[in-house]
Amino acid sequence: MSLTALSITVLSADPVDSAQFYCRHFGFSPTAELDWFVSLQHPALPGLHLDLLRQGHPAAGPVLSRQQTTGVMLALIVPDVESDVRRLEEAGLNFVLPVTTEPWGQKRAQVQAPDGVTVELLEFVAPDPEWLSQQAASPT
Repeated sequence: MSLTALSITVLSADPVDSAQFYCRHFGFSPTAELDWFVSLQHPALPGLHLDLLRQGHPAAGPVLSRQQTTGVMLALIVPDVESDVRRLEEAGLNFVLPVTTEPWGQKRAQVQAPDGVTVELLEFVAPDPEWLSQQAASPT
């Protein structure tokens, strides 16, 4: 199989509103825009498309057209989570997970998008050595 790009499709009650959220706050740009479908790209990831499709639209196919988006997290890897969180808080976004440093080597924060997607800002940091030593497989 040869791939030319990857598209992730999110069902949305209002694709245009959701697209504006991703464009305004995260730097995406629309490449196609209809009232029922918007395709977005980020300049840093030209081979990745974030597509927003109106819930219930026939383009979703017979199974997905009857569903809503749940349990989806879009992780955006960034060089400085704290800086991005400050910028987004100044823009009025409320984080459902404040900046948290995880022992496994991630600094992260989460915000909810209008389409129900959890958007996680993620920065890789050094893992906690004590946590790492506890993760080692024990001999049997």
